[in-house]
Amino acid sequence: MKTNELLQQQKLKYSNYKKLVERIYNEDNKPMHYKGTIESMLREFFSKTSKYKYTWKRNVFKDLLIHLYNEKCYALLRNYNHVAVLHNISSFGNKLVRPIEDWKKPSSHQNEQLSSLIQHCFAKYETPEFLEASFYSAEKRNMLWYVQLGKGKSVKDLSQMPIQLTHKMAHAFRNAPSFLSITEALRYAQAVGFGASTKTAKLIAISRLSIIREEQEPFWATVVRFFAKEEDLNVRDVDLMVDYLTFKYREDNSFSMKNRTVNALLQQTHEWHRDVHLRKRENFLTWSRTGIKPLYVEEFVDDKKVVFKTVELLNSAELYDEGNEMQHCVAEYDTDCHDGEAAIFSLQKEVAGEPVKRLATLEVSLPEYELVQAKAKYNAEPDRKSQELLNLWMEQTQVKRKNEVGYEAPYQAQAQMVNVAHRRARNNDNDIEIGWIVRIVLWIGYLIMKALMSN
Repeated sequence: MKTNELLQQQKLKYSNYKKLVERIYNEDNKPMHYKGTIESMLREFFSKTSKYKYTWKRNVFKDLLIHLYNEKCYALLRNYNHVAVLHNISSFGNKLVRPIEDWKKPSSHQNEQLSSLIQHCFAKYETPEFLEASFYSAEKRNMLWYVQLGKGKSVKDLSQMPIQLTHKMAHAFRNAPSFLSITEALRYAQAVGFGASTKTAKLIAISRLSIIREEQEPFWATVVRFFAKEEDLNVRDVDLMVDYLTFKYREDNSFSMKNRTVNALLQQTHEWHRDVHLRKRENFLTWSRTGIKPLYVEEFVDDKKVVFKTVELLNSAELYDEGNEMQHCVAEYDTDCHDGEAAIFSLQKEVAGEPVKRLATLEVSLPEYELVQAKAKYNAEPDRKSQELLNLWMEQTQVKRKNEVGYEAPYQAQAQMVNVAHRRARNNDNDIEIGWIVRIVLWIGYLIMKALMSN
């Protein structure tokens, strides 16, 4: 039995496709949903166009289907999502800049075919590549922007623009990176217009600032301007700050970005997120110290005193701060700590005049006092220096390493492997002798059993 796809392909290649299109085109179509067949797909899309109003939509859709069939774009015509793009193109069928019949298939790749077709139909002038994606969605406004730019209209004159653009912003929008979505390209252009570097503008574009709230745009424009002057940003921090600013602006629409700094804003953001997290957890948990002796090591580097130490974390807020800084889920361990099943330590580095640096988060199981986990930022493995400090800490305390967790530094692990190999080599002769003895004993046992059975 042929599959449904093969049957559809046969219909497309050998027969009645053009007749089917013409027949459905001439019918009074009733609303219908796609049922997995080419006929039901055509009926659904034709039912969305009227025979009596804006008839050019229906005519252009039919012409597109038949011309693509003539160009042997069979795979494209079987794809529901791609036929939806053709239907979107037909919505602007009264604004075509070239006849459909002049389009030639550029390749066998469906996306390249659609891209070429969109440009053929609407792009008399160079148009941003990222705007082509609008024909894959239901946002007619963005499709119209492509059509308008393709006919030579300026970016500043585009219809229903949600952001007020300067000439510099308009230029940046037209030349925005192709990998950006349309709203991301708008934020990118706005940031560039406010003086952001390309790096910062891209970061702003892919952050949550790409969510455009038109009624609140005067405020969010000031936020973009605020971040545009910064170079040392990361997307996660910007997203966290946007969450906080969203809350503050909803709470008080007179909230302003004036006289703020990124560092102060980030600190306020972390405090707010911590409070939200603790409220969600319902209970603020605390617990007692385990009595495990903390590590304290002093060294001098470039005439500066450097202190390495472990700090035992003793409540939900301290776990949240550790997880927030180290970008892992240690905040979820507060119940385990409260119930006496685990203890969490932070391995830290202190240099006079510099912020404290967290090197690794340590989980010790209780009451076994085993080091279960040691993770650096983003759950990475601790570096060699951190491993050395952990080994020293365990030598000084009752904490031991869990056998199945290999937290030894690479050079220690290699040394252990070499020692094992040496031991195996030294014992090799003994192993061979024992093996022969075992074989002789088994053979004697076999002979005795055979003799007993024969009697």
